[in-house]
Amino acid sequence: MIPNGSTTRNHNDSVGSYAAPNYLDGLLNGRKFVLLHPMSSCSLPYLILLSLFVPAALEAKCREPLDCNPTSITPREICNFHKVDNDLYRGGRPTCNGLAKLEALGIRTFIDLGGAGAAIHACKAEAMAHGIRFIRVKISLPKIILMGVSDAQLRELFATMQNASKPIFVSCSLGRDRTGMVVALYRIKRGEMSFNEARQEAVYYGYRPRFRGLRITLNRYEDPGEVEDLPAPSPIPAQPGTACRANVALHYRM
Repeated sequence: MIPNGSTTRNHNDSVGSYAAPNYLDGLLNGRKFVLLHPMSSCSLPYLILLSLFVPAALEAKCREPLDCNPTSITPREICNFHKVDNDLYRGGRPTCNGLAKLEALGIRTFIDLGGAGAAIHACKAEAMAHGIRFIRVKISLPKIILMGVSDAQLRELFATMQNASKPIFVSCSLGRDRTGMVVALYRIKRGEMSFNEARQEAVYYGYRPRFRGLRITLNRYEDPGEVEDLPAPSPIPAQPGTACRANVALHYRM
């Protein structure tokens, strides 16, 4: 039976985090089944959404191009882990060993876009005691597949990044789609890459443009005016040579 959705206020803080039931996270984590009551008023919409999403979720794999992983973190500890620049790292949900290595790396803020905290319940309190702040910014299944993420939620997210202690680790279940979109926008706003370069990098690290909601959200920011309205994710401008880039030529295809 579907649990009632509620506004989430966990993981230390929650920013624009209306939490639809965590079906997406369960599918990606491979640890939950969705049981829909036949008389439930929301069964049909979710069945439609899940029919669109499940094939992609089942084929999801941990991508490991290691161009920008300057640490000993392994795929088992954090899938798809990479350095973006001196202020930001990205990846999928960590294990407790992965979280310990993030702490050793100096991570001060952990931003969970959905599903990133699934494997760290036993060690999160210790990480918090050591000074890591956890912030949950839920990007839900309907937003991923159909509706997209609002400008207001993204502006709030970027304002949160601006004020957060650095470096930041941004994460979702696999560190591919939600994380890929947010990192692409970060690259563009910081002036580290053009729109096309940032989109190509996102695809290289596993972002899948077939998810309409994320695609239309990212494509909105091809407009420089939209980018201008995003708060700077860091009060200090990006310094030349600090962005970690893939060591291959990137080619974007829809």
